[in-house]
Amino acid sequence: MANEVATVNKFEIVTGYENMDAELLEELQDEMEDLDEVKGISCKKIKIPSGGGIAFEVETDDPDNPDSEKELEAVVIFTHRINSYWAESFGGSDNKAPDCSSFDSKKGVVFETGEIRDCDTCPMNEYGKDGTGKPCKNMRRMYLILSGKPGVYLLSIPPTSLKEVNNQLARLMGGSKIPYSRMVLKFKLTKDKNKNGIAYSKVGIERVGLIPEEYFKTTVAMRKELKEKYKEVVITSDDYTTAPTEPVVDKDGFVDVEAAGDIPKELPFN
Repeated sequence: MANEVATVNKFEIVTGYENMDAELLEELQDEMEDLDEVKGISCKKIKIPSGGGIAFEVETDDPDNPDSEKELEAVVIFTHRINSYWAESFGGSDNKAPDCSSFDSKKGVVFETGEIRDCDTCPMNEYGKDGTGKPCKNMRRMYLILSGKPGVYLLSIPPTSLKEVNNQLARLMGGSKIPYSRMVLKFKLTKDKNKNGIAYSKVGIERVGLIPEEYFKTTVAMRKELKEKYKEVVITSDDYTTAPTEPVVDKDGFVDVEAAGDIPKELPFN
């Protein structure tokens, strides 16, 4: 069949406890029960460099020594839009929390007052008349699992790659009729420049294949848990990669890419 997608048998979803001695594992689990329950989602960060770098920074158990990866093969378990507004420029404050943020790009919450704002009508979510970008940063969070690595990783797609990543994922799902949580995707960075010659990193994705069928139930269960708890992962300045001051944008304010074609509006990431 022309649309048949091969299984990537080398992709492994692991817990990190597979090769542990059974007695030691039992002892570890018993002592873990002595501690208070850890709430929310624990995930490591994958950062996109500023200035046009083409290697991802993948957090490790040693936060001072991230891995540098030019390509990532991963499965997207869950993805959603976020908006974040910082009143002060980066580096102007020790507070990483945004002054206003939204977990769905529809309703924002002001940090100090708890005021609810409509993102569609908020002046901070408008482009400058001189063509500059929005004060509010529109991004997309992607929760990933990497082959052979336990746990969940968080990659935040910056404004300059937002539309392109959405369209690429929509094409892959719409064309194959396969959920993204069953696909193995390759993430790569390419160097691009805006109209003023300022370099930035652009995210691209392509499908490598499918995860083995034995993992389908695992990804469904992980997705369910993430959808229940994703709002507990606080938005900070770590989500935002410093972008060019004046990116090339289309009429909707996104980096101009080729039209995505017929994309079903009911897909969960639109």
